[in-house]
Amino acid sequence: MNEVLYPALAAVAWIGLAVKIRDLGRGRSPSRVAVCAALALLGSTFTVSTPAVWGWLDRITGVANLAALWAHLSVVAFSGTVQLLVLWWVYPAEAARKRTRTRLAFLVVTGVALVVLFLAAGPTEPRTTDFVATYAGHPIFAAYLLVYLSAFALGMVDVVGLCWPYARVAGRSWLRRGLRTTAVGAASGLVYSAVRVADVIGAQVGADIRRWEPIAPPAASLGALLVILGLTMPAWGPRLSEFRGWLRRRRQYRQLQPLWSDLHRLMPQIALEPPVAAPLSNLDRRLYRRVIELYDGSLALRPYLDEAAANRAGRIGTRLGMRADDLAAVMEAARLRGAVRAYGHGAPQPAVEEDAMPARLDEGTDLAEEVARLVRVSRAYAGSPVVAAAVAGRDALPAEETEVAM
Repeated sequence: MNEVLYPALAAVAWIGLAVKIRDLGRGRSPSRVAVCAALALLGSTFTVSTPAVWGWLDRITGVANLAALWAHLSVVAFSGTVQLLVLWWVYPAEAARKRTRTRLAFLVVTGVALVVLFLAAGPTEPRTTDFVATYAGHPIFAAYLLVYLSAFALGMVDVVGLCWPYARVAGRSWLRRGLRTTAVGAASGLVYSAVRVADVIGAQVGADIRRWEPIAPPAASLGALLVILGLTMPAWGPRLSEFRGWLRRRRQYRQLQPLWSDLHRLMPQIALEPPVAAPLSNLDRRLYRRVIELYDGSLALRPYLDEAAANRAGRIGTRLGMRADDLAAVMEAARLRGAVRAYGHGAPQPAVEEDAMPARLDEGTDLAEEVARLVRVSRAYAGSPVVAAAVAGRDALPAEETEVAM
């Protein structure tokens, strides 16, 4: 498991660091520096914990299991760095500085204690995958492990205690998600700590602690992955939202195509710009223009609007139990589809009332809501059996089409 999970997590951490280093070019702040430091420490932890790197470090330094000390110091420093980062997220600058000094002093004392205990324990045999399980019964190493695990667990408890409550009041949505994800990752780190403490206690009482060993790497890996995601989420999350919004607008643009195509075929002059087969840029402007073009085409069809078809569609939709939005969409679609057919034959219908068509788009109109409404109309126009039946003069659907319509 160590041969797969740890290299993968190391790669994720180093990639995350490469991404975040670019942010430093836009200005250094304590939170940005802390994110970079946390990712570097996490990448270092999983890199030296990889069995191949662990063994290589033993060979070139001549100190068996030096990677264990390196990894544990990196883990403690990582937990402290995450604490500092969350402090700078949660508190005003002056309050964060005061709390930062206390935690830095604690980290320094812990680091010195780990180095002293590691050296005092004396030489060990190389153990690239089960160092803790092998030496947890050694009294000095047991003390070393308890110092390491206590410092790490205290850091993770502090992170959970800071992140989860503040997430409820954080202003930015992606910051809230990042704080909660970091808290869950820290909680997973506590599971890892509990397993390692059980290793130490079990070794002292003669229990078989190796049976718990498979739990530690997944808990550590899951916690690290969630913390990486949580720390970087405020940076990449808004970009993900923008991309999702772009996909939604592109889909809406295409969904308006059936209705727009028929109107444009009858009245090419409604196009404010030449049609684009695959609009990949300026979607906001293109979508707005498409809405305006649909309004212009619909207004040109006013003398041809088929109110009888709209009424039939309304009766059919009501019997089918359609929701109000869908019912309004099939009625308007039937009205327009009948108008398109009448316009093509040059046979005007009786004039309609002023409120038969929606108002023109203006500054008081919510564009997102209007686009969603027109999408419903266009989809009904293109494929609703209710609309097809109403325009054909029927007041009911064939049995085989009823389920499709619902």
